[in-house]
Amino acid sequence: MKIGIVGLGIIGSRMAANWRKAGHEVVGWNRTREHAAELGIPLCDTPRALAERCEAIMVVVSDPAALDAVVSGADGLTTTPLANKLVLNATTVDAAANQYTGAAVAAAGGRFVETPFTGSKDGAESGKLVFYAGGDVEAVRQAEPLLLQTGARVFHFGPVGSASDVKLAMNLMIANIMQSMVEAFDLVNASGVDLDAFAEAYKVNASWCGLSAMKLPKLRERDFSPHFSVKHMTKDMGLAVQRAAKLGVPVPHTCHVHALLQQALQQGLGDLDFSALSARK
Repeated sequence: MKIGIVGLGIIGSRMAANWRKAGHEVVGWNRTREHAAELGIPLCDTPRALAERCEAIMVVVSDPAALDAVVSGADGLTTTPLANKLVLNATTVDAAANQYTGAAVAAAGGRFVETPFTGSKDGAESGKLVFYAGGDVEAVRQAEPLLLQTGARVFHFGPVGSASDVKLAMNLMIANIMQSMVEAFDLVNASGVDLDAFAEAYKVNASWCGLSAMKLPKLRERDFSPHFSVKHMTKDMGLAVQRAAKLGVPVPHTCHVHALLQQALQQGLGDLDFSALSARK
């Protein structure tokens, strides 16, 4: 199959590698072409040109504005007929943005599935991403074999928009847990408690989780190389706060964590991993 990837950053580039290993012909488009020049795949000049060449298209860009630009903007995906083409969107956006995108793809004759994911850089590298799918049953069924070539699980939650809400809820929990970890780690570090002893005790505490296993060694080493950047988590928490307000759901703790992420962004930490909350002044 000919697969096009719009957005060849940390995740998109690794999806490309996995699909190439599975035997697909992969082409790409990236806003900053030189950042993708060494990936070894053909690069298209526009999203439209990519859509004309491909049967399936994965979009992995940064935010709602970028999604709208590559789908509906000048030379966007929907400026060419998409009959018999499958468009997947792994960008974390809100339900309304995915519903708008789905309608635009349908109007151009294509099929659309929202496919936000969890697993970050390591999951993308190993082909173990977990996808949350939103779309009609037939479109999700068509997408699933492709997704399982770069991921380990696909959960179908319902129509377009449902997976967006799940993704924002998941990231809400991750951001809040991370802030608690940062505060706890700073507390024991400042108190002089042996960090090896703390880590061993933490591993058998009820609060230990997958995020703990991933981030505690990084916190100890002050290693903030990005798996999930401050700027992207700030964007996601903003979307979560807005979605909660629209649904009438109070999220006071998330609002506070969002404010702390905004502070980290203002302090120039945007490109670091979101565990860099512990580096915030």
